[in-house]
Amino acid sequence: PCGARIIYNGIEPQPFIQAGAERKPSDRLRLVYFGGLAAHKGVHTAIEALGLLRDRGQADGLALTLIGGGHPDYEAHLRRLATERGVERLVHFHGRVPRDEVPHLLAECDVFLFTSIYEEPIARTVMEAMASGLAVIASPVGGQREMLEDGVNALTFPPGDAEALAERILKLRDAPALRERLAEAGRKTVLERFTLDRMVDEIEAWLQEIVA
Repeated sequence: PCGARIIYNGIEPQPFIQAGAERKPSDRLRLVYFGGLAAHKGVHTAIEALGLLRDRGQADGLALTLIGGGHPDYEAHLRRLATERGVERLVHFHGRVPRDEVPHLLAECDVFLFTSIYEEPIARTVMEAMASGLAVIASPVGGQREMLEDGVNALTFPPGDAEALAERILKLRDAPALRERLAEAGRKTVLERFTLDRMVDEIEAWLQEIVA
C-alpha cells in the first residue's frame, strides 16, 4: 500500500533573487511585513515592538512598511495603535499590491517580520523574503517550525511577544554581519528545500511510485 508523504510547497525564487540583487544600502533598518492584515497574523506585535523601542529611545534608524490589506476594523486598529505608541512616522501602510510588484518592494527592505500568532501552515511569504535576501525575524508557529532554525537562517521569537521581537530587531540593527549571514542562509534554505521545481519533481516521483 502507498504511504503518506510530506511534500513541501515551493516558490519560483528567481524573480526575488534578481530583484534582491539590486538592493541598495540604506542608513535605516528597513523592516517589512507583507500578507493579510488580520488579528491572527499578529501585525500589532510589530507596532508594539516599535513602541517599546521608541519608549526607550532606541527606535532611531528604524522604519516599518506594511504591505497588504485586510479587515478595515483591524487596519484601523493598527493605525490607532501606531499613533498611540508614537510611531506613526515610522510605520508606512502600503496597502495591497499586484503580486508582480512584491519582489521589487522586498528589494527595498532589509528585514522581514513574520508575526503570526496562530498555527499557520508553512508560509510562502517567508520563502519569498528569504529568496529576496532579507534577514527574517519570525514566530515559529505551525509549519514554520519545519523551516526556521533560530540563529542559523532566522531569528525567532515567541508569538505575540513584543518585548522579544523588539530585542531581535535591535540585534539585527546593530549587527550587520549577522543580518548578512542570516540572509545568505535563508536564501540557501529556499534554494535547497522550497523551490517550485523541487515540489513538482517530488510529486511526479511519488506518482510514479504509485503507478509502479
